[in-house]
Amino acid sequence: MNSTTLTTCFISMAILASATWASLSRASDSNSVNSPTSQEEIIPGPLDGMTFSGALGPDGEPKDIPDSFVFENGTFVSKECELRCKYPARPYFVRTNGDRIEFISETKCPYKDAKIIWRGTVEGDRIKGKSTWVVKRWYWTVENTFEFEGMLINKPASTASTE
Repeated sequence: MNSTTLTTCFISMAILASATWASLSRASDSNSVNSPTSQEEIIPGPLDGMTFSGALGPDGEPKDIPDSFVFENGTFVSKECELRCKYPARPYFVRTNGDRIEFISETKCPYKDAKIIWRGTVEGDRIKGKSTWVVKRWYWTVENTFEFEGMLINKPASTASTE
């Protein structure tokens, strides 16, 4: 066998193995779509009811992708990421730092080995932060950081006090 035939054979086997692995990976992940399970209790969070309109973009570049950031029922979601790639709303965790509320949330893609880790700050009527998008493949891992920011467009309903 000459080297051209060996190379062609190797490339064909690699493509076949990749396709098989990808289809098996999708099949095994189809039942675990990243929605809260019955064992995972969602607890309302202090940012619930807030929706921010803004944009995101690669770290250090203009934020030119319009997006809405929604906190609801103890979960956080980027509507743009949900629309483009079906990243679902996931629980968020907070801590206060003076007048700021810092949050973190991690969401996983339902059909590939990818996740986004959101880290941000809500101060007054503004949100800003960074998200790290990680896609793992058996032959490499891609990691990109994005910045996001926005303004509050929907405040949580306040409880009316009765005197």
